[in-house]
Amino acid sequence: MAGVSVDTGSGSGRRSVDSNVNMVPMIDLLVSTIAFLLMTAVWTQTGAVRSQQPTSRPNDGPIVDPIENQLRVVVSPTGYEVGRTALDMRHINPDLAALRTELDSRRRADPSTRDVWIQPDAAMQYEQVVRVMDTIYDAWSAPAAGGRPRSERVTVSLM
Repeated sequence: MAGVSVDTGSGSGRRSVDSNVNMVPMIDLLVSTIAFLLMTAVWTQTGAVRSQQPTSRPNDGPIVDPIENQLRVVVSPTGYEVGRTALDMRHINPDLAALRTELDSRRRADPSTRDVWIQPDAAMQYEQVVRVMDTIYDAWSAPAAGGRPRSERVTVSLM
């Protein structure tokens, strides 16, 4: 235990005030806080989703509308919509096999497509968005995709 001694002065006629401060509760609180911070740091690393936000392009090439170069997948409870523009959007029932078929046909129609944006509805659950991401990666990692490593086949970004 630690002690606190307050000297009121020898000429005042009062006694000095001495008190003991218990340090055990403070050390317990400190250890608990450190353990909590370490556990939350580990859980934030394991629960992360690998995705990329849209980034700006260097200005060394021609100006190209980014919407035309990127395939969009709108995910909602009623199904999926796949396309580059609003006129090009095609509605697909909420079936991942049908989505995979549509993505395969889009990849075969334009093999230079490397960017896919996912636009999830607020009502969609995390697991459903991850399943759509896996379906996109699977469509671009098919044997007909050129045999490149998975990281070079497609970039999936969340809107």
